[in-house]
Amino acid sequence: MATEFDMTGGQIAPEVTDNQQPTGFIGNGGSDSPFSPKPNPQPQTGIMGLSEEEERDPNNILVEISDTSTPIVILFGAKTSGKTMTLIRLTQYLQQQGYQVTPDPIFRPARDTHYKRMCRDFQKMCNNKYAADGNDVMSFMLVKVLDGKGRPICQLLEAPGEHYFDSDNPKQPFPTYINQFLQLPNKRTWLIIVEKDWGDDPQTRNAYAHRIQNLPPQVRRDKAIFTCHKVDKQVESFLPNGMPNKKALFENIKQQYKGIFTRYVNKNPITRLFIKYRFQFIPFSAGSFSDTTNGVQVYVPSNDMYPRALWKAILKTVKG
Repeated sequence: MATEFDMTGGQIAPEVTDNQQPTGFIGNGGSDSPFSPKPNPQPQTGIMGLSEEEERDPNNILVEISDTSTPIVILFGAKTSGKTMTLIRLTQYLQQQGYQVTPDPIFRPARDTHYKRMCRDFQKMCNNKYAADGNDVMSFMLVKVLDGKGRPICQLLEAPGEHYFDSDNPKQPFPTYINQFLQLPNKRTWLIIVEKDWGDDPQTRNAYAHRIQNLPPQVRRDKAIFTCHKVDKQVESFLPNGMPNKKALFENIKQQYKGIFTRYVNKNPITRLFIKYRFQFIPFSAGSFSDTTNGVQVYVPSNDMYPRALWKAILKTVKG
């Protein structure tokens, strides 16, 4: 049973914003990203690690999820929406709490040497306080979260944002590999990223909402978490006590993305009286990158209250 609002306590650091994101960790590093490193040319698709065949047609992209029992949390968002930084900030927090976060080395074919290197350097990237270079763009990643005794809790899955939603072609079908996720027996949670005032215009936000409304039928019984990103960019998004104004943020997203929550209306004749929607809504910030006097970007992680609340929501979906 899901609830519309679920706040975790803690103090906030209003001066920390995540409106600027790291070069090497942003989305898939597409050439149209303002954070993409100019000196390092990307493949034609902008997705590092793909074979020529996969570049020509995303339906040829190969992935393998070998663990078909541990729940999967799918990070769903457009290109440059912040999926990678969400994964990195959550990994940092979980490791501090005694969890193990380990990449799955066989998620991508052995020929994808870029993915192999991302797996090898994953811990280094997550704990690096400096912006990575263009060779450290994280395109695909599947990591497993284990408790202190090595028992699996969930798998966190990241894939290129334009395969979920491409603002230039918002109605394009999902690539085959995404549809493969829907055939797995694993329990699934969709971690859907939204942001206040996101996109070039209301039509972009409405197209994104339409994409979510029309997720495949197999998603009907899946759990969902909406994460409202970059909340600390907006001073008006906070209550006088310094906590995010969750209800105001929720209403803002509901108004800005027409019909985005429609498929998650609770239709149970009894529980709908006190639980309107079948998802959790979590304000989130990953942190910020600040320029030092010598021109180096230093990463400042967000307050722990953000990954703490997100992890609490994830646990609720994978264990519920």
